[in-house]
Amino acid sequence: MKTKYIYIAFLTILCGGSLVACSNGDEFFKDERYKKMIYAISDNEQIFHAEFELNNEEDIIGVQPFAVSGTNPIDQDVHLNIEKDPELLTEYNYNTYMDETDKYARELKDGDYSLLSSIVEIKAGVNPSYEVGKLQVKIKTSIIEKLSVDSAYFLSFRIKEATPYEINEEKRNVLFRIYKKNQYASQKTPTYYASSGFMDDVVMPFDSKIIMPLAYNKIRTYIAGQIYDANDTKETINKNSMVITVDADNQVLISAFDSENGLKVEMLSPSSDPNDGSYGYRNYYNPEEKQFYLYYRFDNGEGWKVVRETLRAERNRRILLCFNKNTLYCGIV
Repeated sequence: MKTKYIYIAFLTILCGGSLVACSNGDEFFKDERYKKMIYAISDNEQIFHAEFELNNEEDIIGVQPFAVSGTNPIDQDVHLNIEKDPELLTEYNYNTYMDETDKYARELKDGDYSLLSSIVEIKAGVNPSYEVGKLQVKIKTSIIEKLSVDSAYFLSFRIKEATPYEINEEKRNVLFRIYKKNQYASQKTPTYYASSGFMDDVVMPFDSKIIMPLAYNKIRTYIAGQIYDANDTKETINKNSMVITVDADNQVLISAFDSENGLKVEMLSPSSDPNDGSYGYRNYYNPEEKQFYLYYRFDNGEGWKVVRETLRAERNRRILLCFNKNTLYCGIV
């Protein structure tokens, strides 16, 4: 019963030392307990992570949210005027990477995006859980597809002015980071596919591959036998990466990500004989299984290697084992 005594003592303190003086315990919570201040929603580094899902539309719209602090709903409409911050990204790059300028994040050019409006409104009288203002950022799909998944891209915003509440100076500015996403993978949240199969008829060790979205119907991954590391250099990435393009019928095209860097990749035609080991690897994507069936060969400077590979989207990171060279489906252990 110690908990009850502590709770009663707490209420006694809140009610001025007397339980009688506090007619209703809820009265304390009716008053605003914090100062209402307008701010940009972001993490501790003043970054908001925005995901742009690639599709067949010409433009994609992302949202930078703004809110008002406090324990109670706002009782007045809030109006914000948002402008570009010319210094925030420069400060972020220097504070994060110092003199390693090759790692600096990049900012989209003014002509690469537009704001539907620089005026943001937060309406009073709505559900407090949804009391956010939305700055809508429009970017052409063609621009997003050109952004390298090996670099970071930002837009920088600041609250120029706002009414009727004070602006939180510590949350006045925000770096709006742009990530790609398609139906196969996300750049923001690492996407893993379980790889299994055979290289030159030898069972490949289990591998968990990182898949990167490039365009609406394109992804990038490493060739068989190579494991991606976040610290890989551009040269290493270009040398070991292949691109998988999925057409409207879920047939796939496999090509080198950077053929000028020495990697050669060629698709192969599987046998029509069910007894042949290549039969099931028909270079297609099964959307129900979320699995790719690939048959290709590559040469990264060490001679041609023939690969039969399945890539399956992982839910749980479990181990797959293949038992013989003609196995198409591998067991989960």
